[in-house]
Amino acid sequence: MSRRLIEAQDQERAGIARELHDDISQRLALVAMDLDRQNHSLHATAEELRLGIGETYKQVSDLVSDIHAMSHQLHSSKLDSVGLAAAAAGFCRELSERQRVLIDFSSQGIPKKVPETISLSLFRVLQEALQNALKHSGAKQFRVSLVGSMNEIQLTICDEGRGFDVERVTMGTGLGLTSMKERLKLVGGELYLDTQLQRGTTIHARVPLRPRSRAASASTQVSQSTWRTT
Repeated sequence: MSRRLIEAQDQERAGIARELHDDISQRLALVAMDLDRQNHSLHATAEELRLGIGETYKQVSDLVSDIHAMSHQLHSSKLDSVGLAAAAAGFCRELSERQRVLIDFSSQGIPKKVPETISLSLFRVLQEALQNALKHSGAKQFRVSLVGSMNEIQLTICDEGRGFDVERVTMGTGLGLTSMKERLKLVGGELYLDTQLQRGTTIHARVPLRPRSRAASASTQVSQSTWRTT
């Protein structure tokens, strides 16, 4: 049931993303171009009207950018076309510019062709983890790394923000950690969490590139143990 729910959500997101990008954003872009053309055709005696149209043009242009960003959040077309590493780098760059924070992204050893279920799961975990960190950590700098090997891919998201009480969060109404855990569980992955109040948070996800047994896949966990990666 969990698998069907997540797959249905992803299919719905992909449909909404196509609708936003192919229809609404294109039409708004044409409106913005038309307003800009009218703006340049006005005489100097209509200065106030020209300024008004210019402001409208800026608002519409901003709306186009916002809808484009929403489209990428719902379903990143880059994930299908350029692969996990490039899509993750693009998401971090766009989020950094939009939220005016520093996101230091690095990747190493990620194959261009990663199974769709794995790349989508890791990308969704990256989105959820960064958006939660932006909302709750209070930090302005973040580190994201993707490291691949022959057997697995590791994703790490770190911040030096305020941290949180894991037990209180998992017992609350927030679904962020649960969503990440369930996504990784579907691909046999593991989720580790290291957080301390006022000392930041590190989220670490590991996903095997080869099929694992059911017993191993069922071992997905959220752990507070401290770990290090190279």
